[in-house]
Amino acid sequence: MISGKEVALHRKLKIEPIEGSYNSYLVNEKEKKDWSGNIYLACVAAILAIAFFA
Repeated sequence: MISGKEVALHRKLKIEPIEGSYNSYLVNEKEKKDWSGNIYLACVAAILAIAFFA
């Protein structure tokens, strides 16, 4: 929060104890995928392909 804006992060945390250890845990983090960048890239690539072949 350096810029003063709050950013909502969609994270799923799974905390599991490590076998054979005392008070140690394994944290698995899965973030929600952001497809907006890939969609914009696909649109730009499609426009460039149409311009190249037209």
